[in-house]
Amino acid sequence: MTNPQIAVSAAPLEGQLNELIAHFDVLYRRLMVARPTTAASDVEVSPQEIRMITMLGRKGITIMSDLARGLNLALSTATNTVDKLVSKDLVERTRVDEDRRIVQVALSEKGKRFYDALLECKLAMGRNMLESLSPGEREIFLELMAKMTRPGQATTEPELEHSAH
Repeated sequence: MTNPQIAVSAAPLEGQLNELIAHFDVLYRRLMVARPTTAASDVEVSPQEIRMITMLGRKGITIMSDLARGLNLALSTATNTVDKLVSKDLVERTRVDEDRRIVQVALSEKGKRFYDALLECKLAMGRNMLESLSPGEREIFLELMAKMTRPGQATTEPELEHSAH
């Protein structure tokens, strides 16, 4: 037997859910249009590689185990992704002299340029979206986004993940 109160409150939620998904679809299409335009933009980069470039761009030199943990990846998956980024000249891998078992990774010069272009692209997209809102609406929107992306609310980092060519 269903609770009539739950059935009544679920109906508006379903409509709002459909509306939310429609807005996500529009946002996704808008995000996919803008791409970084640099010397590195001719490189094919997967969403997972973009996440790794983003983390390395924010953190700088990182050891492999911390990188894997920060991206919630198995060490072998992180290693394979780093291998791909090294082959694209976006990441450099070094060993620590004191303990040769420790592998450090960092963005190469090309990787830094790519990260900077990616960041500029994200900022431009964000600026474009926020400009249509009043300052008060921006505050409310950002508070709601923070609430929806709090740990436990989503399974992945709240990042813009899109393919860049």
